[in-house]
Amino acid sequence: MDRDKLYNPGEEVVETDRLIMRRLRPDDYLAMAAWDMDERVYKYLMGSACKTPEEPLVWLPKKDPKSKVNILMLAIDKEDGHAVGIYALNHVVERDVWTLSYVNRYDDWGKGYTSEGMKALMDHAVETYGAHSFEGECAKENVGSAKVMKKLGMVYDHSSSYSKNDGSVTFESDVYVLKA
Repeated sequence: MDRDKLYNPGEEVVETDRLIMRRLRPDDYLAMAAWDMDERVYKYLMGSACKTPEEPLVWLPKKDPKSKVNILMLAIDKEDGHAVGIYALNHVVERDVWTLSYVNRYDDWGKGYTSEGMKALMDHAVETYGAHSFEGECAKENVGSAKVMKKLGMVYDHSSSYSKNDGSVTFESDVYVLKA
């Protein structure tokens, strides 16, 4: 794969052995359909699966690609150039903590992309943005996400709960933390 086609010169890029991550752009909406339209992927997410590939165009253009508090990266497989998912960190300024979120296409689950990509993104946030505290939350029954957080060195902090945006389901959850 020609790596020059994976990102534009001057873009913020984070790289791992298998991934190149760059800021999410509005023209990524078609690649995002691989996970955005998959109900399996949205089981534990707060939102709902999209009905059309164009639905992200409501919010995608509003995202600031240079934001220093909302780091939203498209993860791309270096070998074949397919979009794996989105890895994100959001700085909650009032608490000075960076919250993790991530989503992968279903056929890339279990391949270690999330822990590899999020580790690199967290390290990047420490070096570039001065991050020193991270937090992640997942449904208790979402053992895959719990494993990711533990692989990232995060430890259980407390139990909580969250609901889907439409109120259809509430999940008992665990919150994990890491001090860098």
